[in-house]
Amino acid sequence: MSTDRQPLADSYEGLHARARNLWMTGDLVGAVSLYRRLVERLHKLSDRLLERRPELRELHKTARLELVGLLHGEGRYAEAIEILQVLPETHPEEAQLWRRDLARLRIAKGEVEAGLAELRSLVAEDPDDMDSRLALGIETRIEGRFVESKEVLDQAQAGCPPDEAGTLAQIQYQHFLLYKEMGRVDDALTAWEAAVEHDPEARATIDQVYEMLTDVGRYSEALEYVDRDENDLRAGFQRGLIDSLTGRLHEAREAWRQVAEEDPDKYEYGHGAWVESVLRTGDEEKALEWLQGGLARYGSPRLFVLAGIAWAMHGDASLAGHLFQQAINAVRHERPPRQKLDSTDWRLLDNLVSDKETKQELKSYFAVVETLWV
Repeated sequence: MSTDRQPLADSYEGLHARARNLWMTGDLVGAVSLYRRLVERLHKLSDRLLERRPELRELHKTARLELVGLLHGEGRYAEAIEILQVLPETHPEEAQLWRRDLARLRIAKGEVEAGLAELRSLVAEDPDDMDSRLALGIETRIEGRFVESKEVLDQAQAGCPPDEAGTLAQIQYQHFLLYKEMGRVDDALTAWEAAVEHDPEARATIDQVYEMLTDVGRYSEALEYVDRDENDLRAGFQRGLIDSLTGRLHEAREAWRQVAEEDPDKYEYGHGAWVESVLRTGDEEKALEWLQGGLARYGSPRLFVLAGIAWAMHGDASLAGHLFQQAINAVRHERPPRQKLDSTDWRLLDNLVSDKETKQELKSYFAVVETLWV
């Protein structure tokens, strides 16, 4: 007989479990209501009680951070700030972290100058705070302030202790992203290789390297990096894409066919590459069969887009549009925010869907520049 006891539904632990469950099952309104009820009750507890039961103090922090994450994901930044700004008072030992998180929330909310100013203050107050330096480097890059971003990352690299390999890898990876956005491809390659040298786990981002090289037409170099990718789904798809871009259409189709024959569930990531390979072979039925469960298990904006394209190929524009909107809902609160899907995904749909009415009905979901030329 099990001795595990379930928490009472209206206890602190019970409210937390119920709020989490509502969040995980998609009832965000109910989750926010329960989280708010929980943190308000915990905030009223006396210091004497919290000294006797320190786990409640930890639960208070956990519940607030989870609620902040939920609200942030919904783009409700003002509410997230309201919830988070209590923690400097209740958990002052982590004040630097709360200030940094509040600054980034303000930037996301649109208070860019105020948020960046706070991050700069954190860096000035503690030059050894690499997390704040990284945050400032990231946020200035996203805002397109490349000169400041580079200066901040260069200073972080110079000031980081040589034995902190993980932090150095993060700094170099951010250098890679910055140089990529600046169009400095060779510098981006150098930074990425340095990140991997500091932390071999950074190899998981190698797809971003060969996609960058493919985008600028450096196909031979891209293939060298493709050969280093340990994920056969991603590597096989990219080989097919490069074959297609260089006019080797038969070889491209064969590469995608080989990927499509793989079992995607044997892989930790790369599922989007598998689905797109299957779609490019024209077998939307196979893709849709896997997506019935795969979308719930590995759901990402990319998979929602591909699922929409699959249904468009199948002739269901209504369901395709619903899936495209779900993808947009997921990316509209990213940094930087996006209000429509990429034009590259429109070109994929345009190539794979034959029905003109279906395409016209779905075109508004994509960032497509209309021209007078036909």
